[in-house]
Amino acid sequence: MKRRAFLRGLGAAAGGLAFAPAPGVAAPTARNRVFDRLRDAQIDVSARVIVGGHGREIVDVPLAGLRAARRAGRDGAITLAPTAVAGQTGALDLVSTVRAHDASLIDHRIALDFRAWSRDNYVVLPGAVYAGNRFQSRRAAYPPLLTEPADIGPHVPPIVPDIPRLSAGSGPSALSLDAGALTIPALGVHLPAARLGVIWLPRTTAGPAPIALAIAESDDRARATLTIGARGRDEIPVRVHVFDCADVPALFERLHALRKELPGVTAPVNERPFSAAFAAHEARVNGRWLEKPGMLAVGDRASAYTTWQTGWCGGLATTLPLIAAGGKTSRERALATVAFALDGGQAPSGFFHGISDGKTWYDDGFSAPLPGAPAPTRPARPQPSPNKQARRWHLVRRTAETLTFLVKQIALLERRPELRGGGASEHWPEAARRAAEALAKLWERNKQLGQFVDIESGELIVGGSTSGGLAPAGLALAAAQLKEPRYLQVARAIGEHYYDRFVRVGLTCGGPGDVLQAPDSQSAAALLDSFVTLYEATRDRVWIDRARAASHLLGSWVIARDAPGAGSGCGGSGVRATGAVFWSAGSGHGSPGYVLSSGDALLRLYRATGDVTLLELLRDTVHNLAQYLPETDERKPAGGDDASCSRADPGRWLTPGDSVVPTDGVFDAIGLLSYTEVPSVYVRPDTGFVFVFDHVTARIKERGRGRLAVAISNPTRAEATVRILAETAADADEPLRPGAVLDAQAVVVPAGGSVQVTVPPS
Repeated sequence: MKRRAFLRGLGAAAGGLAFAPAPGVAAPTARNRVFDRLRDAQIDVSARVIVGGHGREIVDVPLAGLRAARRAGRDGAITLAPTAVAGQTGALDLVSTVRAHDASLIDHRIALDFRAWSRDNYVVLPGAVYAGNRFQSRRAAYPPLLTEPADIGPHVPPIVPDIPRLSAGSGPSALSLDAGALTIPALGVHLPAARLGVIWLPRTTAGPAPIALAIAESDDRARATLTIGARGRDEIPVRVHVFDCADVPALFERLHALRKELPGVTAPVNERPFSAAFAAHEARVNGRWLEKPGMLAVGDRASAYTTWQTGWCGGLATTLPLIAAGGKTSRERALATVAFALDGGQAPSGFFHGISDGKTWYDDGFSAPLPGAPAPTRPARPQPSPNKQARRWHLVRRTAETLTFLVKQIALLERRPELRGGGASEHWPEAARRAAEALAKLWERNKQLGQFVDIESGELIVGGSTSGGLAPAGLALAAAQLKEPRYLQVARAIGEHYYDRFVRVGLTCGGPGDVLQAPDSQSAAALLDSFVTLYEATRDRVWIDRARAASHLLGSWVIARDAPGAGSGCGGSGVRATGAVFWSAGSGHGSPGYVLSSGDALLRLYRATGDVTLLELLRDTVHNLAQYLPETDERKPAGGDDASCSRADPGRWLTPGDSVVPTDGVFDAIGLLSYTEVPSVYVRPDTGFVFVFDHVTARIKERGRGRLAVAISNPTRAEATVRILAETAADADEPLRPGAVLDAQAVVVPAGGSVQVTVPPS
């Protein structure tokens, strides 16, 4: 089966020159070009209202230029007014206003009508729809797995659950989503034939009724209509951006630039310092210690899925920060947990078993009893798995992530042997080598890593996807740690494959094991880390360009504002939504951060690019993590039963449910990683640049040759140990040294107090 046109390669980006006016001559006001470009692309602008008074009446008003248009009907009138955006020739504000005469307002919308549409056009609604979600779909109970032989194989295109999507076949094709279900309330389109990008978004989402963004295609896919509308609103304000767009990464680059051009964006709130939050997460994890079999559980132990998972939802992502920065007890338990994962948890193939109840290892066919399943009243004969065909399926990301975190822990203990304690780690390198070999051989046999492999033979079962997105990072690290250059060669080849076949066409999919191959954020985060790691390993700046593209794609999964969700029954948990991350297009949930990552690749990428928006994206997430920690053992009830609430309000995401994802354990891993891999404050003493991630403030008091006097204030109620990562521009040209954040200058600032420090110290 051939892949669709959006998976084909696209052309290189175009450049341009800008000229300044002569000194002393006032620059002429640039003419707004939005309507010119829309006309050239055969795109019409209009508004529509449906009112119910003396019967049902439809009133349409087209807009031909920069003059307002009005049309009256029997029961009301509609006006569509354009306004050029100051300083932006490619942006236009539109406001549709309805005046109804004693009539009910049934529907109201602004539309872009594409008279020369193509199914090759790329469509994105951030956090929910990528490439139009134009994939084959299967209805299945949760957690879904592929069952039909025709759906299973190395070269079958992505298959997704029953999610909002444009049709992959012929006939009707449409989708609609509330703005509250999106990370950024926007709808973006790339028109490859015209090399044009269009992004439009409502300028407000607050109001009496939810705003919906929708697209409907004609049956022959020759026309399409994009709408922003709502029932019961008499005014709809919209901004449309039209710009040169050579390829899909250019669309995401512009979308990334618009993340903060939104209503509802608020400043960070300082409430719990990183050091205090780390201690809280450490205590939570230690509260799940199981003396037998000697490991830190990933959840409440109600099922195998909340007892232990290797990779994806837990595993060595939690043990790494505990060994590096935890107390003696935490470190000993983390070392024992690694031993549990490796001793019996690695199959002869080199891949790692995924799930354990502490006694039995299971793989990714959901053969272990599912969460929420009623316990048997008496012992019964073992029943065959309902997913018999998937009994030996292994989600390849599990081994990719375990390899990566295992190699980092091997390197950590090599740098700091005093952390070993009494834990035996001599066999860790051999386990890492076997995992690296399994991934390398999988690539060499198939020229892809796929999504699922046979745990015993290593045979590729379900192909496609970016499930193994962290494999290039793991293999590159293993190449250096195990002194095997071949692993780096394989890592580069896998990275090139992932960029060309997926990131470059705006798709990462198949990371989570419970949403088939729906587009997802988790493998986007993994690929960003891999591309940055490949740059650090090779110093080839092509990986910087690829990492930037991955960072923009990843940023589209991160909620950009604190505006309340649009679900009509959402009571609201009070959580500030900015920085939370949707898991996938197939899930109604997400997590406070990246699964499973601190996001420190954004900091490392900033060091190579100087792009401050990357630091801002990282701060959105790491700064807001602490608010999800409960003040007591009783989590605040979220309230409301509306089906859209879980997407609209991240405060609901940590509520226990029937998911195979142990949400508390995932949150703890994210927090522990973030507070050990992201500094409290980042400083460039040579330029005076200071950027704060932690719940403190920093102000330059004095500036000298290569040094700064900085006042650090702690407005919270907890003492803060503040880590200050300081480096010059020349230092930033080199890869960030492992352990640099934990080894950075540290200062203790009392609750409500302030301390002045010299950076770097004398």
